Amino acid sequence: MFEIDTLLEKFPTVSHSRMVNRGFGLWVVWSDSLDDSVYRSLMDFGGILMSEDRNEALWYYFTDDVFRVLARLQIWSKLNPMPVFFQVIPLTLLVDYNLHTTIKIADEFSGQSVNTGDDLEIYVHPQFQDTVKSIPGLSLETARHHSGLSKSGWMLLDADQGLGYESLQSWYFVIIPVGNPSDKEFIRGWRAFFSEIQVLLQRLGLQYMTSDLTVIFPISSLTLLKTYLKDLLVLIKRVRNNEGEEVCYWPSVMALIPGKGLNFNDEIPRKANLDWDKLTPDSPHLKYRDAYLLGKDFVINEVRFGSDQESLDSWCMVSLSQEHTETAGAGLEVTISRRIAVGENDECFYCGMKNHLPAECPSKSLANYRGKIWKNLAVVDVKDFTSGFQNIDLKISSMDNPLKGFSDLLLKGNDLENILVRSLFAINAVAQLRILKLVWKSRGKDWPKGIFTSGPEEGEFIWTAVDFLKNGDLENAESLVKRAMLRYSRSYQPRSLMGFISLEQGDDQQAMFYWQEAERLSYSPLQQSYLMFLQGRLFEVTGQLNEASTIYKRIGGTSPNWLEPQYRRCVCMVKMGFAEQAVGSFEDLIREEPLYFNRILIDPEMDRGRIVVLQALSDLWREAETEAKAVAEGLGKLSSDISQWFTEGHEFADEASNFMERMDQLTKVNNYVAFQQLITGVARLTDEIEKRVDYEIRVINKKVEIYFERLKEIQGEASWFPFPKLLTDFNKDFNYCAEKINWIKSQHLKVAETFRKTQKYLDEIDDRLQKLKSRLVTLRVVRDSTLFVMLLGRTFIWLEVIFLGLALLCVPLLAYYAKSMGSNFIIDIIIQQKWEFQKGLIIIMSILALALSAFRAAVVFDKRKKELFEPADSKR
Repeated sequence: MFEIDTLLEKFPTVSHSRMVNRGFGLWVVWSDSLDDSVYRSLMDFGGILMSEDRNEALWYYFTDDVFRVLARLQIWSKLNPMPVFFQVIPLTLLVDYNLHTTIKIADEFSGQSVNTGDDLEIYVHPQFQDTVKSIPGLSLETARHHSGLSKSGWMLLDADQGLGYESLQSWYFVIIPVGNPSDKEFIRGWRAFFSEIQVLLQRLGLQYMTSDLTVIFPISSLTLLKTYLKDLLVLIKRVRNNEGEEVCYWPSVMALIPGKGLNFNDEIPRKANLDWDKLTPDSPHLKYRDAYLLGKDFVINEVRFGSDQESLDSWCMVSLSQEHTETAGAGLEVTISRRIAVGENDECFYCGMKNHLPAECPSKSLANYRGKIWKNLAVVDVKDFTSGFQNIDLKISSMDNPLKGFSDLLLKGNDLENILVRSLFAINAVAQLRILKLVWKSRGKDWPKGIFTSGPEEGEFIWTAVDFLKNGDLENAESLVKRAMLRYSRSYQPRSLMGFISLEQGDDQQAMFYWQEAERLSYSPLQQSYLMFLQGRLFEVTGQLNEASTIYKRIGGTSPNWLEPQYRRCVCMVKMGFAEQAVGSFEDLIREEPLYFNRILIDPEMDRGRIVVLQALSDLWREAETEAKAVAEGLGKLSSDISQWFTEGHEFADEASNFMERMDQLTKVNNYVAFQQLITGVARLTDEIEKRVDYEIRVINKKVEIYFERLKEIQGEASWFPFPKLLTDFNKDFNYCAEKINWIKSQHLKVAETFRKTQKYLDEIDDRLQKLKSRLVTLRVVRDSTLFVMLLGRTFIWLEVIFLGLALLCVPLLAYYAKSMGSNFIIDIIIQQKWEFQKGLIIIMSILALALSAFRAAVVFDKRKKELFEPADSKR
């Protein structure tokens, strides 16, 4: 017993479906094995295999070809019996926002179970009676109730064996070259490329016609269509990459047009309801219902033009899957919100979206330009971009006023949706009014740095006029600007604003005139470049892409360091259909400023060639991703190196640790800009470590020299200390410092362990030298005191001897001379008390000797100190 639930439980649940289509479901059950011819027949008639198990499968068909293929199988089973059960049931196909498919089935069918019989059985739901009867040769018969099936009144299919029951599938494929047919490069490139296509068509036996450089040919079967598309995409890849023979390449737009109701003539391209100027070159465009028939060998890519309402009859592009080509870059599949990319208007001058006019643009509510928005986007995983855009679609679709929804996302919140919307409106920030005010206030001369060198607001009327313009009051804004133009006839400011007013009034020619006039009146390269940029932007949004590209190129001569015009010029090339030629310029921009990679991912104005550009840039992505992974793997070693070179608490170690934390966060982000920030950041840190080590080594060597000199000074000072046995601790610290200084001088400091030890030793040497210095003060006091006492003592001894001699001679001489001099009262007293006088005189003379000795010692102390110590220091 086989149950259909076994197949149904494999389908994912879709909360929000993007496209819905009611069609035909085919439940197939077989015993043993299913013949390959049955499988091929079901697929060739437009069947999509939705789910498969060991002995059962569920197919989906868009058209009633399901009955034709079943009729053929029934006729074939008459000759080759096969025990297969077929059941045709109503089935709804759901497509989610990632273009993945699932089904919705009525509850009455979900619990069915069946066993195969001995012959082929085809059960048809009675809902399809009219459909079957409309096919010649087919009829339905009432079937007896089959146990396990729902009680829906099933009927058996009966086919007339005399009819062929061919599939009604048919298509026309159209190829149109891009460019100017009168250009020599066009003629040479298209002729060479068409010769390659001719070889392919002849090999597949396809008959074609050409009309005004348009190639048209019919494709009558799904198998032929798959073969042709595979060979075509491989051919395009080979020719673009110049593989094999030397051939020329020329971009072309191409589409597969359903053949129902069309005759094979040159009117087919005009009846296709396609804007050929918006198609992406070299990418086959198909209806979704045809693209899903191609199977797993192809990848479906959405396009965004036409109505906001999508169905399986809307257009898409296909490319070969990863198994058949290496051009699809992993991680580059970003689906932009349809609310952003699709609209009934031309591209908005301010933001590039098509869902509003310039006068209604939400960007007018922005006051300042914040360049950090791109840095915020750089830390968002690329795989989250698509889900973010889907959420934007859901939020906007639930609002009565979509523009109000965009304004809310733009101004409030910091979620992923807010970051994406702000990034979208930052793509064309230069063309917005918030940059106009910065240009007016700027005192710089060159883009891009000069725009942030601001001065005060100068001029009358114009600042108020800008506010009126932002609020949509064009009448008052125009009145004020005209007054400013009369008062300041040689000022570029009012004319530049008048250009925006004319733009919002719908007068593009007048806007161009005012900007050209303002350019002539401007006086700095920054102002001239800005006004040229506005002219180029106006040419761009009005479809004059060659003129826009020329102006953007001309800006390079005025502001060579400004990347914005280069980016816009590349976008113009993509819009013209030359996406492949723009890739090289995009790569140069990205290498100079990686932030442009994310800009390309989300730019809605590049829809025509965005897939081609992203596929071509996938090499940059893979290169950066591989290098970033290698760098991420080395972060642990780098952290270890930092800890080996620098001790904990070191100033550089703390800064490096914080930087490493930021780098570690980047390793978790799957974003090209994050890859580049990680690569360049780690390379810069590695270089900084090397520079810091070299600097620290120079500092170490300088410190060692300083410490060595200090140590010699200390040694010289301490060597005169008269009591060396008291210097045990002093000598211990001194010897430690001398030992470590000698060790440092003998080591190679480029080794991390030695470098770190050296830093540790230097801190210890510094501490001990401080201690030695503090102890040396005491030693110096003792030394100087000793020297002073010695000088005083030597002088005192000599003076004491002389004064004692004089004192001893004084009394006898006085007595001797007293006899000859006669009687004298004083002399008589001295002679009578000669011994007391002698003692007093000795004391007085000793004091006098001491005083004179101290005076002399103080006078000669510094001189003797220099004579004694400085020669020894110089000698050392």
